[in-house]
Amino acid sequence: MGGEIMRVLQIISGFAVEGPLGGIERFGIELVQHLPSDIEPIVCGMWDYHTPSDRQWLDYLQQIGIRAFCAAPWAGSSPYQSFRAALEGAKKVLDGVNVDLIHSHCQFGDPLAMALQRTLGAKHLIRTVHNEKEWSRRPERRWLFSGGVAVSAFRHEIGVSQQVIETLNRRPVARLLNKRALLCYNAVNLSRFATSPSPKVLAAYRSELGLPSHVTIIGSVGRLEPQKGYEVLIAAMPAIVSAHPNAHLVIAGDGSLAAALHIQAEASAVASHIHLVGSQPHIERFYAVLDLFVSSSLWEGLPTVLLESIAAGVPVVATDVSGSRELVQAGETGWLAPAMDGTMLAKQVIQALSDATTRHTYAERAKGILPRFDIREAARFHADLYRSLL
Repeated sequence: MGGEIMRVLQIISGFAVEGPLGGIERFGIELVQHLPSDIEPIVCGMWDYHTPSDRQWLDYLQQIGIRAFCAAPWAGSSPYQSFRAALEGAKKVLDGVNVDLIHSHCQFGDPLAMALQRTLGAKHLIRTVHNEKEWSRRPERRWLFSGGVAVSAFRHEIGVSQQVIETLNRRPVARLLNKRALLCYNAVNLSRFATSPSPKVLAAYRSELGLPSHVTIIGSVGRLEPQKGYEVLIAAMPAIVSAHPNAHLVIAGDGSLAAALHIQAEASAVASHIHLVGSQPHIERFYAVLDLFVSSSLWEGLPTVLLESIAAGVPVVATDVSGSRELVQAGETGWLAPAMDGTMLAKQVIQALSDATTRHTYAERAKGILPRFDIREAARFHADLYRSLL
């Protein structure tokens, strides 16, 4: 390239990282901050969810010199209309702009990248698959788009875990065209967890969450969506509290199941031990008050929340699903339970809470995996890939 600047359009769902969006969008935001100076990113958030997080991240990226914008408002009742609005909004914002590459990090971002390629003069399209199950609610789209159209339309497909790579490579069209997905692990900015909040700050935060000062805190972070299996975790709480009367569950996040999960929690025999606290703007502080992190997901790509928990030194219980099992080794760095099995999930949580020494040992061992999941490593991978294409 001879020192030329490469311009790359990065497409994410939006900037509402603390809810209703999450780790995928956080990854995209972190990635663009760590790319080298010969790569100029433009970040397109497809939709504005009108949350404080939208404004915070947009303002922050613009302050540090990264062009970022929301293409259109999100209308959950009309996803197709929202997509058309995002396409028109992106075209308007990017009128007269040429880019070298378009990189999509979300399902709706993939067709958006294809629709924008000619307009923006992009030489190649790239997409990152952040989840083992694409289009989980629309399997026909998974078959048609992910299984066929995307294979030929995108120069490279990136998977964030070994299981995602295997799933992509098994597609008949990918085998026919001899196209292999590339592996780049999901990653986090480890420096966010380099220091812990002071005891005074944490005490005030516990009070803010409505937690008594001397209880054992089980926590989880994620979108309140079917994938995360929170109804199973809430249903497991009576057994956990029976064994550990001081245990409280705190779930941070927002999503389409918020109302249903609140109803389930309020109807629980241990309702006073279950706290759904919504989106949390300073998630590092949230991890710092936890005694145990629990992921009850039904499937995953490579969950950011587990990496963040490990980086924060919090011991982990997770379901034995792809992605999670790539991060947590049962009996060595954490505990695993079958997905959708509340009885076994409760058993693993009870076991973890019964042995503080083992919790500490597992948490320290788990930190050994972190160097390969550093956002700086992911940025180097992407920079090399972009340069190789141009």
